[in-house]
Amino acid sequence: MDREQYSKISIDHFAKQLHVDVLTETEGFIIARNSTKVEEHAIDFNHPHIVEGIALVFCKKGSGKIRINLIEYDVAENTLLLIMPQSIVQINEQSKNLRIEFLLFTFDFISTIRLPMPVGHIVKIIQEKACWQLAPSQFKEFLLVHELIVNQYQKQVLYREHIIRSFLSALLYQILQLYSSENSNTVLEYKNRKEEIQMNFARLLYEYYKTERSVQFYAEKLHLTPKYFSKIIMEVNGKSALELIDEMVIMAAKALLKSSNLTVSQIADELNFANPSFFGTYFKKRAGFTPLQYREH
Repeated sequence: MDREQYSKISIDHFAKQLHVDVLTETEGFIIARNSTKVEEHAIDFNHPHIVEGIALVFCKKGSGKIRINLIEYDVAENTLLLIMPQSIVQINEQSKNLRIEFLLFTFDFISTIRLPMPVGHIVKIIQEKACWQLAPSQFKEFLLVHELIVNQYQKQVLYREHIIRSFLSALLYQILQLYSSENSNTVLEYKNRKEEIQMNFARLLYEYYKTERSVQFYAEKLHLTPKYFSKIIMEVNGKSALELIDEMVIMAAKALLKSSNLTVSQIADELNFANPSFFGTYFKKRAGFTPLQYREH
């Protein structure tokens, strides 16, 4: 299978693979029939990738480390990952026995589901905590709903898609309940003020990295002086705020170079660089390759 051809993490990516354990017949929605290995899906996670859609990933076995928008999470058995659209992901480590199940769907697919709060607010609270280590009994409850969706998906019945949406609605409510039950205690509480600043910076960076690359912008958004903001980010990360901004932009550029057919000029425009030449210089200084060299590497 051509790994480069199908490296984008999207509904279309999975539809083209015709993977026997991934069900793709319903527009805007796919689901893993059984637990699978990451390598089985023609995605080279040595490079970052942009996720086009909402992904729910269930780790049934094994362990690993995944980076989502510059934040690294430990993944183990009974872990639930929630990945929002346009997130940049990269697997840094994975054990040989890592097995996952997943769903991937678009906002359009859930547009008819009545949720208790606006989708934009749901995105924000999920950005606060994208990885959950669940108790085995709690994890099993999520998998039961996943199994119900899979079973329904495989039936050729009149109201199949409506029933799938209903089960997906139940799954989303389970997730919102998860956040709600811990919201008063832990989700929005941080170890200290520095950690809170770091997490809010990461959230803002995910939202604005394509258009804003100045330390002053993020400091003002957080109502901090650039000097104090830079000091805190360096203390927490061991890297400067500017380094992290550049890192996010470079990860996005790498993902676009590896997982799309966009030209270098189009990618420069997508990331709001003044021109392709400036983008090329910026990329080579930080990545060690020109954009074309990286694409062909």
